Amino acid sequence: MQHPALLSRLLLEHAPMALVMLDVQDEVLWANAGFLGMLGMGGDDLIGRRLTDIVRMVSWLPVQREVEVLSEGPRWQRIWLASDGLEASRMVLMSEVIPESAPAGVAKLLAFVDLHGGQAEEVPPFSDPSTGLASQWVFEDRLRHAIERADRHDQPLAVLLVRLDRADEVRQAYGEQAMQTLLAQVSRRLTGTLRGEDSIAYLGDDRWAVLIEHPVSPESLQAAALRCLEAMEAPFSLGRPPLLLTLSIGIAIYPEDGITSEQLMGRAGQALGQAYPAGHAFFDRGLKQMLSQRMALRHSLQEALLCPGRHFVVAYQPQIDLASGGCVGAEALVRWRHPERGMLPPHEFLPMVVEMAQMIRLDRWVIEQVIEQHERWQVAGAPLSELTISVNLDASLLEQSVFDGRPLDRFLRQSCGELGWLALEIDGRVLSSQADTHSLLLRRLSRMGVQLVVDNLGGAPVDLIRLAMLPVTRGKIGRELVHGLKDSSPFARQALSALSQCLKALQLGSTMVGVETVDELAAARNKGIDRVQGNLLGPPMAADALVTWLGDHPDGPVPMEP
Repeated sequence: MQHPALLSRLLLEHAPMALVMLDVQDEVLWANAGFLGMLGMGGDDLIGRRLTDIVRMVSWLPVQREVEVLSEGPRWQRIWLASDGLEASRMVLMSEVIPESAPAGVAKLLAFVDLHGGQAEEVPPFSDPSTGLASQWVFEDRLRHAIERADRHDQPLAVLLVRLDRADEVRQAYGEQAMQTLLAQVSRRLTGTLRGEDSIAYLGDDRWAVLIEHPVSPESLQAAALRCLEAMEAPFSLGRPPLLLTLSIGIAIYPEDGITSEQLMGRAGQALGQAYPAGHAFFDRGLKQMLSQRMALRHSLQEALLCPGRHFVVAYQPQIDLASGGCVGAEALVRWRHPERGMLPPHEFLPMVVEMAQMIRLDRWVIEQVIEQHERWQVAGAPLSELTISVNLDASLLEQSVFDGRPLDRFLRQSCGELGWLALEIDGRVLSSQADTHSLLLRRLSRMGVQLVVDNLGGAPVDLIRLAMLPVTRGKIGRELVHGLKDSSPFARQALSALSQCLKALQLGSTMVGVETVDELAAARNKGIDRVQGNLLGPPMAADALVTWLGDHPDGPVPMEP
């Protein structure tokens, strides 16, 4: 009984504080009687389980300032502790110790001291009394659940940490009571600025936290931060003269900047430390530069869209019939002739055009260019006038009044007489969801001879049965599924085979895009695809170059199957 090891164990077992030892996975290796008693659990229910699966530990202190106060010895943090074994949450002190010479497998030791003893029935407030906003307890709980949702759906989320600038000066000049009134006014302005689905809480220490879930992008987060800053432009009434105030905002994004709520809040705090008054900063400083570059690109794009004929060109990529090996059509693809970066492909600017709600303008211009080019081919007697020309169409063009009050079918009829050569490709997800809304217009287009193609199959679930009830003639398998053929997983090949069989059963033709390798071409043949398109067969090219290319490949670039 006098052995040092036994004495040490007795000391730990009966220490006046709760102790728990964890491994690198946060699984419980050992816990003393104090910790088991605090949770109302037995050792068998605890050992080997992740501590976070058993207890919930939520910090009840305001987020720490950027300048940490260094102190010797363990750092104690006041937290609220909750678990299924506890009737109510309780406030405790917690300290984390990382042993320097611990046995193998031991990562850290947590120590807890109960602060309230017999007052365990007390629970933290759910709202801040001065601002009426959710409390930090509620916010951190929401943040943990949001991280779990984001992880399940593979989506980002973000935390904005907002600080009132010159708060100490205002408090000293006007007093604490006036400051509480001011905090409530700022809270109302922030709440009115944010979306209804965003979560905002007052953390104390003249700070707020905002949780933003899907959709999240650097651009949308910057826009949200700027709206919060703009909400402070009107003066506050605390006396004479009116008071002008500003905010600083730090932004952290999950999972790039942190994978736990503690990490994310800490990184948002570090970003806040880098933010100037009346400004915002990302934890990833490179995002600010990237956004600045995107804003410049956006400005150039806005100017280009005002006069598309001077800045955009249409290229044509051949579509090859696998049965004959010959060229049976071409897809019209828009390119932006950027003054500094040269010719930009669609994926580098079309998402921004969608954000700017200008796809109608650009698509209308592309259709006009394709119609004029087809007329020139007809006049010249070029073989291309006999081929099908496909144009990607944004679903917004299906609305009845987008062409200066003219529906799409009327616009096409007034622009061109015979339209049997034209195919319009519409994203399958959008077409499936809006089938009932636009079915009459689609049928009018079909009666005019226009071919309708369901685009982007394989990228997301679509209702093919519902689409088959529309006058569509062909399904187009997107690059996402085609590029998956390079992986060793059989999923992409199985999905391609299933799509091909389904399209055949519905008596729809099939086209596979993005074919860049011989293996992908072989897969298209083996799975019964009708047509293929890709750089392996022919890259996008100008109209004149396509005429030359077709003359050089009278039988097509693909040899017929033996």
